Amino acid sequence: MSNGLAIAAITAVFKNLLEDGLVQNAALSSMGNVLVTTLPPDQISIGVDGQPQLNLFLYQVSENRNADLGKSDAKGGKLRNQPAHHQASTEEGTILPLAINLHYVLTAYGNKDFQTEILLGYVIQLMHQTPVLSNATIRAMLNHVATINRSGLLAQAIESTSVEALTEQLDQVRIAPNLFDTEQMSRLWSLLQGSYRPSIAYEVSMMFIASKKSSLAPGSSKEALNQPQIEKIVAWPTDGEIVAGSSLIIYGKNLSEDITLLRLNGGENLLEPQIVEDNRILFKLPQNLYAGVHKVQVVHQQLYKYQNCKDLEVVSNEQTFVLHPTIQFSVKEESCNP
Repeated sequence: MSNGLAIAAITAVFKNLLEDGLVQNAALSSMGNVLVTTLPPDQISIGVDGQPQLNLFLYQVSENRNADLGKSDAKGGKLRNQPAHHQASTEEGTILPLAINLHYVLTAYGNKDFQTEILLGYVIQLMHQTPVLSNATIRAMLNHVATINRSGLLAQAIESTSVEALTEQLDQVRIAPNLFDTEQMSRLWSLLQGSYRPSIAYEVSMMFIASKKSSLAPGSSKEALNQPQIEKIVAWPTDGEIVAGSSLIIYGKNLSEDITLLRLNGGENLLEPQIVEDNRILFKLPQNLYAGVHKVQVVHQQLYKYQNCKDLEVVSNEQTFVLHPTIQFSVKEESCNP
């Protein structure tokens, strides 16, 4: 696992997603403040005057055996639709990516008619509209969590590392309902040893990027990155004209690294390729590029970024390509008056 705080971080993101969704839902304003907690169900008790409550409890962690960890195809060697950071290495000293599922039970508590039904209904709607959390969304939510309660346990733990370090090896997170039948839900609540309340189970799938066994201490020397080299660039799937929005294939040597990005025309904003292999990269051009001659570089970055480390990236030679203009025209119909 990339970071020991990853599971707690995902629980915090899930909780923050619920809190924001409830606050922004005007239909729930009549309920007042809805408390969202992450406690074991047997530790929750609501009195007569208790406020409505949602409780998110992580009850199991399992391995996701169905995840494609980006292993190379030894036979065909064809391009595979895997992000660059999922290219698993079998070299000595490398740990393959770990895919896990987090199993949550989400329970609604209320002491008035229809409170639990309304809460569960809006939560199910919210989660149905948010099936995937991108890396950028997770990073933004964790920054929010770390700032609203700096004295909290998770915020203090994050201070020992950083939100960037916590999320840089984490791919997108998928949230899916796990609809239990009566027997399955009964077994779950028997295991939890709590008083049954209306609940829904969710399964959160997360993927960690491959990492090295040996971790570097801050300020220590880092492993040298390979120098990438570009040999040629062609359009894909056909070797035709290159226009804005085209997919291109870069051919070369040492193109794959822990983090592989692309730089256009020496700019600061880097592009993430769709597929990365050691001798070729597939990427898509932005739609807003102007016609003319453009330059592209392959950029390798360190998977672990530490203070006092310099030269955190290695770049390839620049290779040029010609972007052809796209001609658009419209035919205006003119009416003829007799």
